[in-house]
Amino acid sequence: MKKTNSAEKQFANLEEGLSKTEQFVEDNSKLLFSIIGGLVLVFIGYYGYNNLYKVPLNKKAQKQLFVAEQYFEKDSFQTALEGTSKFDGLISISEKYSNTQSGQLAKYYAGISYLHIGEYQKAIQILDEYKSDDYLLLSIAKSAIGDAFSQINQPTEAIEYYQKSIQIEKNELTTPITLVKCAQLYELQEDYNNAIKCYQVIKLDYPNSKIAKSIEKYIGNLQNRNSDN
Repeated sequence: MKKTNSAEKQFANLEEGLSKTEQFVEDNSKLLFSIIGGLVLVFIGYYGYNNLYKVPLNKKAQKQLFVAEQYFEKDSFQTALEGTSKFDGLISISEKYSNTQSGQLAKYYAGISYLHIGEYQKAIQILDEYKSDDYLLLSIAKSAIGDAFSQINQPTEAIEYYQKSIQIEKNELTTPITLVKCAQLYELQEDYNNAIKCYQVIKLDYPNSKIAKSIEKYIGNLQNRNSDN
């Protein structure tokens, strides 16, 4: 009997809850429909922006970038940057299509091109703006910024960007190279302890890398210098 009463109470509470919900919907129907309508408009706007605007725009940028990439691969960096009467250069593509993947990739190529022709400040500026979900390319871009700072004799900033590069993507190909660059700058600053740490990371974490084969020599030389001081 108690179970029956308990069940009846539960049904009564459920009915009361449903009636309250119905009353709330009825009292706030305009507000609820406005919210639902707003969400639908947001979805339509997002879908339209991505599929009707962004995708076609990216395809257009891809066509332009394809030609510029060919000049980049031939080391014709100035032409790749500026373009010709027949195609937009990397600078123009990165500005026109900055909100597309191809536009961002154009920034990467432009930054590396500036680095190759010795325009280090421009390389730093455009590579720092580069955004990508490709962590390897993003890591290389940060390392390239480090190279540019190194070239203009700003070792502290160079090391900062080398470290950013390492944090973004760790692998046996690029990370040991970046660690060596860090170590060399620490050596120039006579900060042998940190230089040794960089080499030791290569020794312990990347033993199969090419650089690791001769790493003991570098560590030994620095330890001797450290003991002399």
